[in-house]
Amino acid sequence: MQITYVLELLKPTSKKQKIIEENIYQVHLNRKEIAKKLNDGQNKLSSKDFNEHLPSAVINQNIREVKALFKLFKKSKSKKESLDFKINQPLCFNNQNYRIKNHFASFPLYTDKSRRYWFPVTQNESFHQLKNHIDSGAKLGKASLFRKGSKYYFAVTISIEVDKSTKPNLMGIDIGLNQLAVASIQDPQGKELNRAFYSGREAGFIRKKYRAVRRSLGKKKKPKKIKDIKNKESRYIRNLNHKISRQLINLAVQEEVSTVVMEDLTNIRKTAYSSKRADRNLNSWAFYELQNFIDYKAKLAGIEVVYISPKYTSQTCSACGQVKKSNRKRNIYSCACGYKVHADLNAARNICRGSNVLNQQSA
Repeated sequence: MQITYVLELLKPTSKKQKIIEENIYQVHLNRKEIAKKLNDGQNKLSSKDFNEHLPSAVINQNIREVKALFKLFKKSKSKKESLDFKINQPLCFNNQNYRIKNHFASFPLYTDKSRRYWFPVTQNESFHQLKNHIDSGAKLGKASLFRKGSKYYFAVTISIEVDKSTKPNLMGIDIGLNQLAVASIQDPQGKELNRAFYSGREAGFIRKKYRAVRRSLGKKKKPKKIKDIKNKESRYIRNLNHKISRQLINLAVQEEVSTVVMEDLTNIRKTAYSSKRADRNLNSWAFYELQNFIDYKAKLAGIEVVYISPKYTSQTCSACGQVKKSNRKRNIYSCACGYKVHADLNAARNICRGSNVLNQQSA
């Protein structure tokens, strides 16, 4: 499987920042020129066909990537004349053109010619995980240098071999607002072996607090401080999502889970919106990020991840199968069959059993 680790560069010197920014701008020009030549029917391209001030390795990688994007562009039957690219483009390198050594990343940049530069990276969890994989013989793949805000990042993709779990049990995970995640672990016969709840009370309090601070700063017209608060909130959310996903996968390993089942929440921002304040919180919560963290950590542990339709998972009784929207009232699901349980646990049980339906259909 492939994993991408995003490393944060320690703040480069003003000289190095200027070099990076010039290379980023040249990538923008180069990608536009590649797209233009492809649109004109020129398919056999190499770094010699371009005059942008970039390392030849970067130009060749641009050619490969723009060709792939151009194929998708043609299939989409877009009304645009050709591909276009924003100014802030990443510099991409294949695995032969960069190095990770100690706490440094090195890659070529162009000044008056192509030169290799070394940059120290922040030694956080992502860095140490990447180093552990490299030390264990993981195969390095593509890497990219990019800017986000005022910071620079180096994203490294690696390929690792993972032994797939052959354990028998399943874990269904319901992701929501009042409970950020609720898990139900079941055996192949549908008997629940364990469960877990991750409350959203603290996260809701933090988000309300930051929203009030931003509103106050907005009245005082302090956009820079508003941005700082937003970044601080994002870091809090990301850290919390990491903790929840790690605890869930640790529990999955402990309970001998082979498959994690979640709802496909691709369109959650469109379908979850309403005028209620709780739903506005829901709309702003990073559900997709939490699912991504669960997904890649599960796969690292050799656990398969399956996504099912969210349709009726919260309205169906996990005891008798009756579907009735009114059975759910806030945090309680109560059915005419006598079944009464926490609504999110009921949904997690339905999600877990949803994978069995998929397996029966594919058998």
